[in-house]
Amino acid sequence: MDEHGGTARPTIYLDVDGVVTTVGYQRRAGKDRLNPAQVARVAALVRAFGARVVVSSTWRVADCRATLVEAGLPTDCFHPDWRTAILSASRDARTGAMLPAEQAARGDEIAEHAIRNRITHYVVLDDVEVGPAHAGRHVRPDAEHGLGDAEDILARRLLARTTNP
Repeated sequence: MDEHGGTARPTIYLDVDGVVTTVGYQRRAGKDRLNPAQVARVAALVRAFGARVVVSSTWRVADCRATLVEAGLPTDCFHPDWRTAILSASRDARTGAMLPAEQAARGDEIAEHAIRNRITHYVVLDDVEVGPAHAGRHVRPDAEHGLGDAEDILARRLLARTTNP
C-alpha cells in the first residue's frame, strides 16, 4: 500500500508546446517562454493527485526538467524514467530529424513508455492527437490558450479515476 490509498501514483504524460507554453503566450512573451499560469495548473494537478510527470514533448531531447521546475513544477514530480523514447516512427526516414508533433508517433512513444514502465494509471496532456490507444486518458488543450477550466476539470476527473480504479 502506498501514500495514495493503496494505488500506484498516476502519471501525467506532458507535452510542453501547446500545454505549458502556448501560442498566445509566446506572441506576448517570446518563443519557448513557459506560461506561468499554465505551469501552475499542471503543478496543481501533480500536487493534488501525487502524480509523476513524464515529458513526451520535443523538449525531452534536452534535459528540460530544471526549466520546468524553475517555472513552477515540483522538484520531485518526475518519474525516474522521466521522458519517452524517440521511436524511429517519429523521425524523418531520410534525414533522421524529429518529425513535427502533428506527424510524429507520440501516441506510440507514450504507449511504449507505459508498457516498459508498467504504467497503467496515466493521463496525457497534449494539444495534438495521440491516437485511439489513449482514448479516455487524453486531455487536449487548445494550443493558442493551453489548459482552460474545462480541460482542468477533465484532467482532474481522469486523474481521480486513475487513482481510484
